Amino acid sequence: MAVTARERALSGEDEAVRGVTALDGTTKAKIERAALAVFARGEMDKATTRAIAAEAGISEGALYRHYKSKNDIFTDLFFSIHGELGRLIEKASEENESVSDRAAALVRAYCRTADNDWQLFAFHLLSMHRFLPGPQGEPDPVAAAEAITRDAMGKGEIAPGDPILVTGMALGAVLQPALHMAYGRLTGPLSAHEEDLVRAVIAVLDPVA
Repeated sequence: MAVTARERALSGEDEAVRGVTALDGTTKAKIERAALAVFARGEMDKATTRAIAAEAGISEGALYRHYKSKNDIFTDLFFSIHGELGRLIEKASEENESVSDRAAALVRAYCRTADNDWQLFAFHLLSMHRFLPGPQGEPDPVAAAEAITRDAMGKGEIAPGDPILVTGMALGAVLQPALHMAYGRLTGPLSAHEEDLVRAVIAVLDPVA
């Protein structure tokens, strides 16, 4: 049986609680992990700040010192990983020239992010419909991927077309297998499938020989 944040707190193992935006072992880190645990159990909609605080092993008052509402917690968690993925894909574009190399770096960014914190990655994957579109001007993985597609079309590396559609198809080659992992149909880690995912994304983009 999984050990809850509350049980870790009671056992004195608070340092084991990994933060997302917070330092490991802090009260805020406990709140973040408790919220992710609540989401993983499918209780996000009915959860209260009191329930999240109880999961974290803290008082509701202690939670309110960090967050005003449960929505603030989940929004903060979502956009922390969403922004990080956006920055990683922007970096992939900057550090690579060809569309094939950029596609491989994009897949690698998703795989490494998933492997680094699957609980957070799965939350992002399964709750995009709740939070997107996000704030304008902030790092966004879809916008960053679309920029790669548009650039490749502009350079004649791939056939002209609708960059939004092509990007959606390419990202789907990564995110649908990740969904299969989230639902237990595919075993992980996601990086174990990295080579296949790269081939799938490149097949969608179909670079000109």
